[in-house]
Amino acid sequence: MPLARGALLGPYRIDAEIGAGGMGHVFRATDTRLDRAVAIKILPEHRWADPQLRHRFEREARALSSLSHPNLCPLYDIGEIAQSGGAVPYLVMELLEGETLRDRIDAGRIGTRKALMWAAQIAHGLAAAHQKGVIHRDLKPENVFITQGELLKILDFGLATTQQTGAGSATLVRTEPGMVMGTAHYMSPEQVRGELLDARSDIFSLGIVLYEMITGSVPFHARSVVETMNAILVEDPPDLGPIPEAAEEIVWRCLEKDPTRRFSSASDLAFALEGAAKSVTSATPAPVRRRSSAPAPVTKPSMRTRVIVLGIMAIAIAAAAVLSRGTFDSPEPEPPRIRTLTYSGRDNSPAASPDGRLIAYVSSRDGRRRIWLKQLADGTEAAITAGPEDSAPRFAPDGSVLLFTRTEDGVSAIYRVAVVGGEPRKLIDNAFDGDWSPDGKQIAFIRSRTNGPERFSTLCIASTNGGAIREIAASSKEELFTPRWSPTGTVLAATRSPHETGPAAILVIDLVSGDKQLLSRKEKHGMLSGAAWTADGEALVYAELEALASSGLPRRRGSSVIVLHEIESGRARVLLRNPHSAADTVDIVGPGRIVFSEDLTRQNLQEVTFDGSRTPRWLSRGMSVDRQPSYARGGKSVVFASDRGGNVDIWELMLDSGSSSRITDHDGIDWDPHPTADGKSLFWSSNRSGHFEVWTSAFDGANPQQATQDGVDAENPSLPASVDWIFYDSSNPTKDGLWRISRAGGPARLIVAAETIHPEVSADGKYVAYQRPEAGGSQAVDVVRVADGKVFPLATNISGVNALRARWIGATHTIAFRATDVDGTIALFSQEFREGVDTTSTRRQLTRSDPDAIPETFALSPDGRKAIVAVVDEASGLMIVEGVEGVE
Repeated sequence: MPLARGALLGPYRIDAEIGAGGMGHVFRATDTRLDRAVAIKILPEHRWADPQLRHRFEREARALSSLSHPNLCPLYDIGEIAQSGGAVPYLVMELLEGETLRDRIDAGRIGTRKALMWAAQIAHGLAAAHQKGVIHRDLKPENVFITQGELLKILDFGLATTQQTGAGSATLVRTEPGMVMGTAHYMSPEQVRGELLDARSDIFSLGIVLYEMITGSVPFHARSVVETMNAILVEDPPDLGPIPEAAEEIVWRCLEKDPTRRFSSASDLAFALEGAAKSVTSATPAPVRRRSSAPAPVTKPSMRTRVIVLGIMAIAIAAAAVLSRGTFDSPEPEPPRIRTLTYSGRDNSPAASPDGRLIAYVSSRDGRRRIWLKQLADGTEAAITAGPEDSAPRFAPDGSVLLFTRTEDGVSAIYRVAVVGGEPRKLIDNAFDGDWSPDGKQIAFIRSRTNGPERFSTLCIASTNGGAIREIAASSKEELFTPRWSPTGTVLAATRSPHETGPAAILVIDLVSGDKQLLSRKEKHGMLSGAAWTADGEALVYAELEALASSGLPRRRGSSVIVLHEIESGRARVLLRNPHSAADTVDIVGPGRIVFSEDLTRQNLQEVTFDGSRTPRWLSRGMSVDRQPSYARGGKSVVFASDRGGNVDIWELMLDSGSSSRITDHDGIDWDPHPTADGKSLFWSSNRSGHFEVWTSAFDGANPQQATQDGVDAENPSLPASVDWIFYDSSNPTKDGLWRISRAGGPARLIVAAETIHPEVSADGKYVAYQRPEAGGSQAVDVVRVADGKVFPLATNISGVNALRARWIGATHTIAFRATDVDGTIALFSQEFREGVDTTSTRRQLTRSDPDAIPETFALSPDGRKAIVAVVDEASGLMIVEGVEGVE
């Protein structure tokens, strides 16, 4: 329908026609009310009376009206044009400047990393649509737009179908048999067959789009539409060429014929794509583009070229003859192969059965943290414990029984359960991380005990038949984890992590002689996983996180290496590098095979209101770790720690505009920022001096100076609004506790001599709240009166939460902290503080519970009505690496 420049459609003034096709004319127009440019889509004149086209057009309007996401083209308005043949509908949408993905593919090469990042954006848009019950059904490069800022937006929901779904159910859409809905090259097998469709049909189509971005051609193509559709049903796609294995696995999984073998959701696919993109570097081999199946033209070489080629060949043959007598008698060994074992996004802590046929692991895929078993032969998975808080599985020597840890009411105990299932039986109270001895007669485990104000992490041994418990090692300065028996049963290894922010090590104890040895590589590193012994008992295999900052994260994950460490010589060899390992545990499945956890967990900032008056607002949304927020500039901005710049530094984000800028920029770790109430200064923790101290600078990061002189580990600065003091926590073994120091300098004063974590001073400076670990494995929040050091318990026996991180609400004496609700999901709670009074009855839940968006560190607004929360977005799974040389 042609419209003249200047014509009015209600409040919209037509500026120019910018496109036309089967689904309508598209015009650039101006919204005269808001003075903004928009796009208007109108059914073509010859299609006014086509009921099917009108229905499709109306379907697009309904679909778009329910959607709002940066990767979807938004619908602003709808209207009708009165005509003699009846009213003609039109849609008013965002005017996009840029080009379609088809334009970009046709223009030439798209790098693998960019293809993965763009596919992740498309997946995020699909996830938003699927969440509203909308299936696109016609995803293809023509329907994806790339803005000038390289933000991708999904277009044309004309074939989308909207269906309301209940919680936990899938959106299913049936295409009538024989009716082709969609573009043949991008249809899913179930779409071709006219079967029930759900969100996984769009995932197949996105797999084809990703394949085309990488290779330049679609995976299924034949002489006719019918033959192409048949290829989709029965043929395998051609190889992708030299691309990273992680990217290749994503494409193949998207293109599985069986929907149950694809990614279960577009959200999970987006996580996988972002993780794969992050692992691709400039050194990644460029993909081979297959623009055409025709052979390249052959050019006849000149005589000079022939001579040069023959000369090079002669030299190569001579060199090969010499080398064949030495180094190259045998072919170069292939690098280890990595493949994914589990796909729920909630799996970790693997343990291999003695025969290598089963993997036991922890999964919270159904909201309960319990033990699952996977058969490697056929991929079958099943839960064998009920949860809701089970962990640390270990097989008995004969493979028939599993040990595991169960936490109830904040106290952990070790249980056993048959591999075939049945009722678990408790073996040891106040214990966790159990492991069988090779003869099955003893169990090594970890437990906490107290001696006055000190808490000790202890390594113990108990007989499976009962009797006295023997303590092998104890420390009040480190935490011990995951003990492992050597194959001979005469040596124990346990992971040791210091209380201060420092590198971990493996503690090896000879049970016969009592000799102890610490294993640690010289290279800088952070956390270590639980270790696995090689079959000969001469070495340990473990995952080592390469960044010290990882020790402060709620989940022990990050870029890592998997190391083979010889006990006697102390030599360590890197077996594998992985950008997303989790430091929970690794295990050896058999010769050359290692199973470990991969973790793509990210953290982003979200602003929430406590009264629910506003929908939670994302302030950041990416693959970075953004955490430890604090309001600044009177609530107009937020400062936070982030690794988005490649290193952990302090950043500021303006809440009105969303713009962000880096405040600190140093090779060391800068985190845990605390701006002063007057907005002039900033305090934070940093190891730029070689160990962690409290540092201060102007608010913009200028003139940084070290504020404390702890000498080992001073962190978590907190300043009251009205008093000129800095409160901080020291993990220095000689003076562990809560300290304060004047902002002007001078000697520090001890307030509490105990294990105090994350101190937070009240606005009036009279009290400091902090976290205290309890002997049974649970956590507590205490409050100390600054004037005399008297301690008052506020909340005790909190399980399922590692970092409570209490915050005072405004100028009140009410404290906000993390705890679990009745369903075991972490949320923010508030509780009043009154000296010597049990105020448990005043505890109130401030934020809604969401197992898929767990709050970690958080900041409270000056008026106490809202918070900025660092949301933990978990995605973890089991990986197996095969072909590892020297591992048995």
